[in-house]
Amino acid sequence: MTVLAGLIPVFLILALGVAARQWRLLNEAAAAGLNRLVANIALPALLLVKIGTSRLDTSFSAPLVAGTVLVTVLATGVGLAVASVWGIPRAQRGVLAQAGMRGNLAYVAFPVVLASLGEAALSQAAVTAAVMIPVMNLLSVGVLEMNRADVSVPAGALLVRVMANPLVVGALAGLALAAVHWHPWAWLGRTLEILAAFALPGALLALGAELRLRRWRGVWKPAAVASALKLVAVPAAGWWVLRVLGVGGTGFAVGLLLLAAPTAVASYPVAAELGGDTDLAGSCVVMSTVGAFAAYVGWALLLAAA
Repeated sequence: MTVLAGLIPVFLILALGVAARQWRLLNEAAAAGLNRLVANIALPALLLVKIGTSRLDTSFSAPLVAGTVLVTVLATGVGLAVASVWGIPRAQRGVLAQAGMRGNLAYVAFPVVLASLGEAALSQAAVTAAVMIPVMNLLSVGVLEMNRADVSVPAGALLVRVMANPLVVGALAGLALAAVHWHPWAWLGRTLEILAAFALPGALLALGAELRLRRWRGVWKPAAVASALKLVAVPAAGWWVLRVLGVGGTGFAVGLLLLAAPTAVASYPVAAELGGDTDLAGSCVVMSTVGAFAAYVGWALLLAAA
């Protein structure tokens, strides 16, 4: 019931973002600008303050991090295998694999964790995501690069681009600061907290405003497969792996909620940049985000019964 209560405000704010676009309170340019503001300033500030001021002895769990990363890597391989056996076009194979493993941690999972499990759980989720985010970025670039038909970008340039992503920088900088027991100056800490408070509602409004039904004809089947992989198969595998690794209590719930997050909105621009099928990429984001409510409700009921 705690997780279910946390879901309602998350999806209401997401729906409000959709309504704001329909009511023309946000046009396409404004929605894109809000998304860039959140992605480049507010969310990195959230990661920096939440991870950087965390006590790693209580927020960092090696089995939790290892389990979530392992499941993410396995999901990538499964997605590629399914796409290859299916024989879908090369431009869709990397997109399907990316959509099946790259979760919308900051935009959806973090608000759900905060609303349902509290601040301490959010700190643990942020520390775990500090490792997951770079891994997901590297895997996304890798699978898309493997399946592009045009000239590939040099691996070194891609690695630099991935590591320079503001979310990756914020996550890794936060881990480094937490390792040295960082205590920010009062004015700096307050500034970061204000930005962090704006990050989650701003992210949800931006996500809702940017959701669009693109040309689904011809791509709804691979989009449905990717969504099922992301919302059902990945958290199911995570449930088993985390149990095997001995993760329990709040850490188990945090890991499951992170793995059950829908496909990240950031997967769309990455697919566009690396020659992936943008219609499929957009459809995966929309379909998995719409299905996330039912998926989270189902996993919440299983958590309550466990």
